[in-house]
Amino acid sequence: MAAHNVLNGRLEEFRLVELLQMMGLGSNTGALHIHHDSGQSGIVYFDNGGLVSCVELDTEALTLGHVLQQLNLAGPEHLDHAYHLQTQDPLGPRIGERLVDLGIISPEHLVHALKTQTLWTVRELALWREGSYEFHADERLPAHSTGIHIETTPAMMEVLRYEHEWETLQPFLPDGMRTHLAMAREPMPGHPLRFSATDWRLIARVNEHHTVRRVATSLRHPEVEIARQIGPFVQQGLLIAIGAAGRPGLPPEAVRLSMRHFDLFSLLISMEQDWLKRKTPLDQLSALASFINQTMKALEDACREGGLSLAPDTLNTLLAQRGLFGVDSYRFRIANNQIDVDDFTSYCRDALNNATRGSLGNTKLIYDRCSTVLQSALVAAFEAINARVALPLERQQNREAWEALLMTIRGENDMGE
Repeated sequence: MAAHNVLNGRLEEFRLVELLQMMGLGSNTGALHIHHDSGQSGIVYFDNGGLVSCVELDTEALTLGHVLQQLNLAGPEHLDHAYHLQTQDPLGPRIGERLVDLGIISPEHLVHALKTQTLWTVRELALWREGSYEFHADERLPAHSTGIHIETTPAMMEVLRYEHEWETLQPFLPDGMRTHLAMAREPMPGHPLRFSATDWRLIARVNEHHTVRRVATSLRHPEVEIARQIGPFVQQGLLIAIGAAGRPGLPPEAVRLSMRHFDLFSLLISMEQDWLKRKTPLDQLSALASFINQTMKALEDACREGGLSLAPDTLNTLLAQRGLFGVDSYRFRIANNQIDVDDFTSYCRDALNNATRGSLGNTKLIYDRCSTVLQSALVAAFEAINARVALPLERQQNREAWEALLMTIRGENDMGE
């Protein structure tokens, strides 16, 4: 059933593997939201029919860190270091990019790990049999998120292979890689209690790491291989499956970096109220520059509240990425993520006064050039912050809110008239 650019239905009618085929054949672009009746959820992102990302919104979801360790590409000490760097620069490179910059993994390793994370997450979601789905053709990944592309056919083959294998493991690991395990207090009567060193290393980690996924990560082996080894121990009564770990939400690391303390709506309301008081072109240009500073200050406060530190050159980096160094021959003076508004206002005053001696058309041209650059800088800051917001609905609401502010600015932008 399609309505308002949304395709939706029940997983009992169309399994995920069938939806993958549908997306591939239709060369669809957008986001497929999957909802399990238990409350779990996940999102598969498509670009022209191919998979570009897949996330499970769960506190025990598969992270890139899990994958890098299970593929033995990086150790926990590497990830801890990269994560620490990210807490000092939350709008900077992501964990994988930092590991590449540090020389711990290669760009090829990162692409392989991201593809693996996507495929392994898709195959887990494909085990869901009760729930609903929605496809949003207008929803995209945040910019610069992954840069991978997986054809639908190999993804479907991996899902089908995994579904077949999981039929034998489902009775013992009912919640997949999130199955919470514990050692039995006593062995089954008559069990010989003879283990290889490999088996003992696995069993000994269960009471510390609890889930198949975390045990696999600690052993630095792919989780499906560990699941194959754990299943028989559950069958023999040496290990006990005691439910599902995790709950709807985000892994702890993602929560901390998710900009949850950034109050965009209060900031935008304050900006709009301020803008409506600005009547002259010079006041309006000065306001736009101050809005950038207010955004960066609010971001700094939100980072501090979340235990993060905003790098002092964040604004310089954001503007440099967009080529927004200034207007004409003027270059912004920036220190500690704040534009020198007085210096910029002085430049605008001189430029507008000089233009006035010529013609009104020259004045408007100067105003438009300055306004365009400042609005682009403001959008660059908004988009960088919004890309770190984990929940798609929240990202969309944020975008709609700041676009409404920009419409107000542009509506009042006719030289203060």
